[in-house]
Amino acid sequence: MNDCHAVLLDIVSIQTYIFQSNKLKENLGASYLIDNIYNKYLSDSLSKVFGREFDITSWKNKVSEYRCYKDGFDIGYIGGGNALLLFKEKTTAEEFIQELTKSLLIHTPGIMTAVALNKLDLDNKNFLKSKEELFAILKENKRKYLPVTLIPGHGITSECTHSGFSMDKFNSIEKQYVSAGTHAKIEASKNAKKDIHNKYKDELKDEFCFTDQLNKVGQIRGADSHIAIVHIDGNNIGDRFKNMDSLEKTRDLSKTMGKATEEAFSDLLRYIVDNYEKIMECLGFDNSSEDERLRFPVSEKFKKKILPIRPIIIGGDDITFVSDGKLGIYFSKLFIEAFEQKKVSDGEKLTACAGIAIIKTKYPFYRGYLLAEELCRNAKRERIARKDMHSSYIDFHISTGGLAGALDLIRKKYFKVSQGNLLFRPYVLAPKDGDEQSFDLLLDKTGELKDFPKNKIAELRQVLTLSKEATEQFVQEMKYRGRKFPEIPGRGYEVALFEHKKTPYFDMIELLEYYPLDLHRDGDRA
Repeated sequence: MNDCHAVLLDIVSIQTYIFQSNKLKENLGASYLIDNIYNKYLSDSLSKVFGREFDITSWKNKVSEYRCYKDGFDIGYIGGGNALLLFKEKTTAEEFIQELTKSLLIHTPGIMTAVALNKLDLDNKNFLKSKEELFAILKENKRKYLPVTLIPGHGITSECTHSGFSMDKFNSIEKQYVSAGTHAKIEASKNAKKDIHNKYKDELKDEFCFTDQLNKVGQIRGADSHIAIVHIDGNNIGDRFKNMDSLEKTRDLSKTMGKATEEAFSDLLRYIVDNYEKIMECLGFDNSSEDERLRFPVSEKFKKKILPIRPIIIGGDDITFVSDGKLGIYFSKLFIEAFEQKKVSDGEKLTACAGIAIIKTKYPFYRGYLLAEELCRNAKRERIARKDMHSSYIDFHISTGGLAGALDLIRKKYFKVSQGNLLFRPYVLAPKDGDEQSFDLLLDKTGELKDFPKNKIAELRQVLTLSKEATEQFVQEMKYRGRKFPEIPGRGYEVALFEHKKTPYFDMIELLEYYPLDLHRDGDRA
């Protein structure tokens, strides 16, 4: 028996904590605090318990070496919102749990953690069963009790306008009292800005920078603007971790999975930097214009050009970023294409699903994020329904007004017409001959539709919501004018616009406005 005492840590509702606020600065600060739980606060708590420093990254370099017996402690792995910690003595493990949770109450108010403590057998033949027992305890502990980590309102305290909790901290940046949780996020946002620029300094080339303001991710000042909130999640990653029958394999997968996500985002950043001028021109910028609003945006603080993208969460197989509304779908595609090319330790292909919510810049950010999450789940459902387990899928929603209700209710209410469904999405990103749900096919056909006069495209959008007679009449009118609608191989959509109660043309119309087709036609890739 190679028993040790294992502590399994889990951060509960990470996304809820990060996206509680509608201010990007606070979202970034919250994400920074989450990252620091398994870095600074974990390290500080271990130092207090053991009275010496620990290198909490050494497990990545020595995946087959377990130091808990010799040093009294070792990191099992850190990844995907979990941390597995190995202790020689149970009393030391309990002391560490107390120290860490106390530290989080002080430094990261509002974050909720769940903990499981149990013996773990590191022997390969017993590891899987032992690990399953530990995760079962964690699941039970989550169900039984969630701690209160913020001071609740008592009727005699004023509410923080950012979070709704009691005001109990004066914040010098906001120049007002806010809740302890909001205060921590705002303060952390200063370090978050430094950290992200240091992390990607090679990609940014001392010429570019990120913004922490939602209205500066590529929008033209004074124009009607939209942002894209993108949530991308790897497919079946949890099951792949469950199948690891040794700690060594689990460590290897965690390390290589995190590296794959980081490298894929770095690839995307390099592409954006290398093609910055073309991308900004697609958004309507012209650096030679006399109109200041049309010149490439420059940070007043850094004196560098602002990229039209800002990462918020990058961890494990999970990424969330915000960009200009016209770039969200495009950047998602490029990221997933880069992600699919990465290799991980179990040898299986990497795929992911993306949800892109394109909303007005001033719309509540948290509601937009929830929609992006729901779109990602819908893409995953489509993948399962089609039994296409080796492909990536994408779903998107474009809101030119407000949002009301869940995704399925929105689509039933606004996108179901007398002839059927206006929406063809979700789409598969793998190019497949004859697959009408191929996103590359959609883009090619959207390029063909772009040649139609703008007034006829606007008329097509209206006609799609009308009767069968109206659509047939419109098709005939276009035919007389020598115009033919884009054809989907093996289908007859161009004849009556609808077939089997669905149409691809509404998606094409939306992509004409919210996808940089000129870049797609150039064949650019990350």
